[in-house]
Order: sequence, then structure tokens, then C-alpha cells
Amino acid sequence: MDLRYLTSAISVSLFVYSGIDTEPLQYVTAQWVESVLHLMGLTVPKAGYTFQVGTISAMIVKGCVVWPAISLFVGLIVATPGPSVLRKIAALAASVALLTAGNVLRLASMFYMIEAWGVGFRLAHDVIGQLIGLAIVILAAWVAFYIVPETEDKLREIIPWPGE
Repeated sequence: MDLRYLTSAISVSLFVYSGIDTEPLQYVTAQWVESVLHLMGLTVPKAGYTFQVGTISAMIVKGCVVWPAISLFVGLIVATPGPSVLRKIAALAASVALLTAGNVLRLASMFYMIEAWGVGFRLAHDVIGQLIGLAIVILAAWVAFYIVPETEDKLREIIPWPGE
């Protein structure tokens, strides 16, 4: 197991996660979610980055801007030895774009389900939203690993994969 890679990846991820104020991202994410909801034909009352969805106030918090996943991707890709800086930047740009766009669609879909269909917040957020989020992370990882396969190789050295 390559502890240097793992330590570097975790260190960079934690630095990115905790070292950046995400409040502007929360506001931008809320704006984008509001725009997507309008495209879906739904107007949900919003103040700043808090939506009034059904009977609850749903606030866009640090985790809602997909910052934990972005931080993890940055740490894993930046710490990967071997690939060029341009390939690392391409992998990060692609994965961040997918994570962000997918997350905005995930949030808008959750709010739509709650507001238009009467789905409960816990079902929409804790089950459906998390499954959608997982699918988005898997897609972003697939794209990032396609661009920088060395990252996947390093992870395979650390994590035992079934069938290998």
C-alpha cells in the first residue's frame, strides 16, 4: 500500500474542504437550482440560499454544493504521481463540471418532487437524492479515471477490488 499517496490525497482533500469559504458557492448553487426549477415550470419561494419547499425550509449548505466530493476528487487527482499537469487539470475540470451540474439537477429534482408531488423531504433527500448523488459521483469518477487512469491505478493498489 502506498501510504505517501494516501496521506497526500487526504491532506489535499482536507485542505480544500476546510480551507475555502463555500458561502458564495451556496448562493450560486441556489440561483442555479432556482433557474432549473423555473425551467421545470415551478416557482419555489427563496430567500438567499434557503428555499421554502412544501412545509419546510431547505437551506443550501456546504454539503449541498457538492464540496465534499469535489475536495476528494481534487485530493486524489492532484496527489497522483505521473500524469501531466494538463491531464490533471482536464480531469478536475471535467469532474467538477459533472459534479456541479449533476448536483444542481439533483437538488432541483428533490425540490420538485417535494413541491409538485408531495414527496416527503426525508425520502426525497435521504433516499432518492443520495442515490442520484452516488450515480453522479460514479459518473464523474469514471470520466476522471478515463482522463487520468493513474489515479484509478493508485486506488487499486490501496483498496482491494473484487475479482482481483
